[in-house]
Amino acid sequence: MAVPFRHLCSRSRTAGAALRASLPVKFAGRSISSASAGSPCSSRGFAASLHSSWTQSRGEAGQSASCSSEAPALEVVRSHEEGLLVLGARSSFATGSKSTARGHVFEHAGREWVCVFEVDRYWWAAPLKMEEACWLQVEDRSNHGESCAAECLARPTPTQAERAQLSKGLNTGVIAVDTLAPVGVGQSMLICGPQGTGKSTLAKQVLEQALTLRQVDKAFRFLSDPCAPPADPAQQRAGALVEMAISPSTKQGSASFLAPLFATVGAAEAVRDAGQNALLVLDTAEPVLKAWDLAVQMAEACGNPMNSDSLAAQRRAFFAALFERAAVLPSGGSLTMLVLLDTEAMAALAAAAAGASVADSNHAFQVSDFEGRRPPEMERLRRLEARGVALTAQALMAVGIAPPKSSSEAPDNTAVGGKASREMQSLSDGQIILDKTAAAEGRFPAIVPGASFSRFGLGGSGSKEGAPARQARDVRPPTLQAVSAHLRMLLALEQEAHFRPKTDSVDGIQSAQLQAVMAALLQPPGAPLLAEEMTVLLLAAVSGALDPMPSSRVAAVLSGGSRSPLLCHLQEAIPSVLKKIAEEPQLSKVTIRELEVAVRLFVKLKEAEASPDATTAAE
Repeated sequence: MAVPFRHLCSRSRTAGAALRASLPVKFAGRSISSASAGSPCSSRGFAASLHSSWTQSRGEAGQSASCSSEAPALEVVRSHEEGLLVLGARSSFATGSKSTARGHVFEHAGREWVCVFEVDRYWWAAPLKMEEACWLQVEDRSNHGESCAAECLARPTPTQAERAQLSKGLNTGVIAVDTLAPVGVGQSMLICGPQGTGKSTLAKQVLEQALTLRQVDKAFRFLSDPCAPPADPAQQRAGALVEMAISPSTKQGSASFLAPLFATVGAAEAVRDAGQNALLVLDTAEPVLKAWDLAVQMAEACGNPMNSDSLAAQRRAFFAALFERAAVLPSGGSLTMLVLLDTEAMAALAAAAAGASVADSNHAFQVSDFEGRRPPEMERLRRLEARGVALTAQALMAVGIAPPKSSSEAPDNTAVGGKASREMQSLSDGQIILDKTAAAEGRFPAIVPGASFSRFGLGGSGSKEGAPARQARDVRPPTLQAVSAHLRMLLALEQEAHFRPKTDSVDGIQSAQLQAVMAALLQPPGAPLLAEEMTVLLLAAVSGALDPMPSSRVAAVLSGGSRSPLLCHLQEAIPSVLKKIAEEPQLSKVTIRELEVAVRLFVKLKEAEASPDATTAAE
């Protein structure tokens, strides 16, 4: 029996009458006409048995359209080529009816749609199947069907009790990442920066390193940018890498890409839930951001008053449904996620500083102005104040601390898109910020030290006196931990002249060493490093053994990653030392001494090569 739409408000009856009259809606294969009377019907949910529920709903397509009190009714309120705004049924204890939930599938205008997130009183639905999206290098599509997105959306994210503690790091092969913002197995990490800063190249290098060293069992990449660098064909042929590609002719970052994006996430989750390790790379977060912005615009067009606090909570729940899928499970399975986000470098910190509305950028705060902050942050502020550093907004931005908000703060008129980007940054387990100016100068990776960090990849195991000892949270190898301690803060402070020591001699030595560290952090794509090789380069940079060489020569011998001239010399001269560093739980004085002698010998050899007397003797 044909059934009409359920009209929940007078405005919906008026605004959507023409649309509903011309576009019939189907729920799980059951047609519903707007011309007949009766009680509403709808599709089955996916909350109980996800894959079997999908198969069952398909098998029932030819049965009679009997009404079910368990199935939620949906009404299309607004229609857009990239998504629908629908009114869903709320749960009712009296009748036993279920509310609409994430992952519900229905048909409209001859297409299948899936509910993705709530916005105000509505649900946003994305097209479930897109002809422009397809799996690459997939022969067995049993776990990569069109229902994968719906199953992923309906599946809850792991709760805190269902997560194991992070204890293992992912060697990315990129010294700047492993030193400043290490990625832990089971973390979610944002790679942020404007276009042209090397986000896709960096993510590709991390992906290939993880597969080459067999740190993960399978990798997935959502690929919407036709200009993204291709992955190693050998990894694709081996079946270790699977990609979901969007047609190059399609508008990049469209909100309609939500279903293919979540299908990719669902495929990675299947590997995680099977007890294996998966790596997921989403080459853009634009579909998520654009879908939210478009949904808010369509909800506002309905004319109903919208509560900003409620919207903020819904936005966070939507983004959390993506980022919280990164996890380590007690069964041993894990999902590590890299998400690329187009944004201005330092956007998160700059926005936080702008929110302070400080009229004078040179205004210095007092430590007491930060009361209520986390103890580690308060300790950092006290140390800066003890060193005579003025706590200005600019200085605080350099070390990654948001200024306190003033009582005369101006109203927040930031665009919704900017708020959404910052929400993603707050939900992720860390972020790597890339700088456009540095990238334009040819530096790779163009990482901003003070703004890049990992929330769970850094931290000691120390505890207060009398308190139980905490498990170490630093996922880096112990030797790399020791040499890179405090480097992120020191490199950030180096870029601010007023942070430098008052004594010129001390300033010159420290600056020279930090400039050497910056050179060691530069490596071209395709030159990955092992942890012990990173340790060697950083030790050489801070040891002072390279001080006799001109700064330009120091930069030349340290940079280059695995092709660094100094590293190539050490690999040939003292391979046993590199092996010791890889095996030792902590750096021994003997190992450090052997390394220093080898570096000083390298300096002498270079000086001899550059000496005019040596050139004359050779002639």
